[in-house]
Amino acid sequence: MKIGSTNKTIYLIKKIKDTGLDYRLAMRELYIYYQSSKYWHEVVKAVKERDNNTCQDCGKKDCKLIVHHEKYDNWGYGDFREIKDCVLLCEKCHNKRHRNFSVDVPFWASRNGELTRQDQEEINNLEREICI
Repeated sequence: MKIGSTNKTIYLIKKIKDTGLDYRLAMRELYIYYQSSKYWHEVVKAVKERDNNTCQDCGKKDCKLIVHHEKYDNWGYGDFREIKDCVLLCEKCHNKRHRNFSVDVPFWASRNGELTRQDQEEINNLEREICI
């Protein structure tokens, strides 16, 4: 199930249209909503199981582990597509990856991004999809 077609997404897009709610805030709200969903929890569970509860960069086990998106192409599907895009990392390695690698993080998943042309195209596609 793609989160882009859920009632929450439709509600947020209508809210943007009707009230002028900032797209960035709406997508941030959707991102937070998804992180608390059963779909995301299933992804986390599957990635932890696949990666044997071990940081895939340094091999640590007994520490805080984070499911990291290596790319966001399948974000929100909550199935095998998203699982294959994720890797389990300890907090130190997760921070290192964000500092040292060019990870294409959508603005709504980061704290300081901007609306890109691709983001605007996504808005337009969602609007057409739900006939706003």
